[in-house]
Amino acid sequence: METDMNKLAQIAKPSSTAAKERARWRRENREWLRLSQDIALYIHYYLHTSGLTQKELADRLGVSPVYVGKLLKGGENLTLETICKLQRVMGEVIVSVAHPYTTSMLVQLSAPAPFSSNAEQSDTYSSNGQFTNEGFVPAICEVA
Repeated sequence: METDMNKLAQIAKPSSTAAKERARWRRENREWLRLSQDIALYIHYYLHTSGLTQKELADRLGVSPVYVGKLLKGGENLTLETICKLQRVMGEVIVSVAHPYTTSMLVQLSAPAPFSSNAEQSDTYSSNGQFTNEGFVPAICEVA
């Protein structure tokens, strides 16, 4: 048994300082690294579904193909400018910010108010297939 422990001690080496530093850096930057990896997966999915090559995507973004390769590795700290370019090219929002200061409110009325007799009315198509020119439909209003 002692011989096996001696062999294990010879084989097992302590982690190098560089490896410890890389692990510490990854822990400290975990949040944006995960987001970068998610964006990289989305870019891979976009390339696959759209049939584009990395070079074609680089041309559309106005960056080098080498930079697109870095994006696809998932370790690049993207700027807001790059994120906006990606969203514009892909036609999708890939990063969004919560808007807690905006409130949406549904306005409900007990009964539609009829138009006055001298108001101009437009014909509206109703759900039963008939045209009607009575009242209005309440809408959702945004309150800032």
